[in-house]
Amino acid sequence: MLLGKKIEKILKNKTGQDAIIEIDNLLTKIFYENPSKLSLPEKNIVYIEELEHEINNGGFNQYFSNSSGDNSNETLEALKIIKSKVFYDILKNAIDKFPNGVVPKDRGERENIVTKIDKEVELWNYLDNEFYKYEEDIYKLMVEYIKNNIKDFR
Repeated sequence: MLLGKKIEKILKNKTGQDAIIEIDNLLTKIFYENPSKLSLPEKNIVYIEELEHEINNGGFNQYFSNSSGDNSNETLEALKIIKSKVFYDILKNAIDKFPNGVVPKDRGERENIVTKIDKEVELWNYLDNEFYKYEEDIYKLMVEYIKNNIKDFR
């Protein structure tokens, strides 16, 4: 069964977080094998879910320190595209702590900056806590985005 058909089936049978978890499982497997096989809308879901997984497991420090931080600028754009306001602002505030508001793609360079930012522990704690509030239904936004762009989910 084609990926798009699997996703349509998931959306018919599940909603919200349950739907996104299943869709993310399908997309993430492909993303880590060969990201070029995914369309931009498919990658946008993976980027947002990477953010969520990392923040919930270890906060912004973990997000930026791990390979998921490679895609932080793309994740910010993905949040904008799905019309997130709350999570977009939180990530934007975290990214703004990097020199010139740009997160380096190079992991070593990024980790050096994260280490310096770590000295401002209250900053990470504040942003982590703002994220954990889930004051926006990110799953609903992603489901709507997928439905509106289903033709791009192959």
